[in-house]
Amino acid sequence: MAVVMLARFASLPEAFVVRSALEAAGIGAFMPEDGLVAAQGFTGVLGGWPIFISCEELDTAHDVLRALQEDAER
Repeated sequence: MAVVMLARFASLPEAFVVRSALEAAGIGAFMPEDGLVAAQGFTGVLGGWPIFISCEELDTAHDVLRALQEDAER
């Protein structure tokens, strides 16, 4: 299974919201730096908080991101 980075997020809460939405849609998503949360708190990591998914789920994941963006703009 090939894995790709879907996106990077400047804030940890934003990354958690996106990851939760992806998982609710049945998409397996992971954040390699998730273990740093306890050590870093919400200060962030250099370059943002990346979310990775399976290549096979990329189109569906983009649909989820678009839906989140549309909801945020309302």
